[in-house]
Amino acid sequence: MTQQSHISQDLAGEFRQWRIPADWLIQIELAWLIASALIGGYLSGLPADNWWAWAYRTFTGGNILGLFVLGNAAGYLIYEEVRMVLSGIFHREKVADIAAVEARARAMVDAAVSKAVADAVEPAVAAARVAALEEYRQAVVAWYERQQAAQRAGLPFAEPPPGYGGN
Repeated sequence: MTQQSHISQDLAGEFRQWRIPADWLIQIELAWLIASALIGGYLSGLPADNWWAWAYRTFTGGNILGLFVLGNAAGYLIYEEVRMVLSGIFHREKVADIAAVEARARAMVDAAVSKAVADAVEPAVAAARVAALEEYRQAVVAWYERQQAAQRAGLPFAEPPPGYGGN
C-alpha cells in the first residue's frame, strides 16, 4: 500500500504538471532534428568570415549532428532551470498554505484551550466573588453595629466605613 501526499509530487521530487509527455517529447525531438538540419545547412553555406559560421564550426564541429546535440543540451538545461524555478515557486506556495493551515489550527486550539480554562476557572471566580461579597457585607454590618452602639452610648464615632480610607 502506498501513501499519497496532498501535493502532486512523486518520490523523485518531480512535479507531474511540469512533466513533458513522451509523445510530445518525440515530436519535439523530431522537430528539433529537422530545424537543426535546416539551420546547419544554412550555416555551413555561409562564408568563413561570418561569425555565425565560425560559431557553428567551433561549437558543433561543423556538422548537423553536433548542432542537434548542442541544441538538445541547451534545451534540456533551460527546461531544467525553468522547472526548478517553478518547483521552488510551487514549494513556497505550498509552504505558505501549510503555514496558514497551521496558524488557523493553532488559533482554534488556543480558542478551545481558552474556553476550557475559562469554563474551569469561571466557577472558582464566581465562588470567590460571592465569598468576597459576603465578607464585605459582614464587615459593613459589623461597622454599622459599632456605629449604632457608639451613637446609643453618646460617644463620637470616627471610624470610616469598610472600603474607605486606609489601604
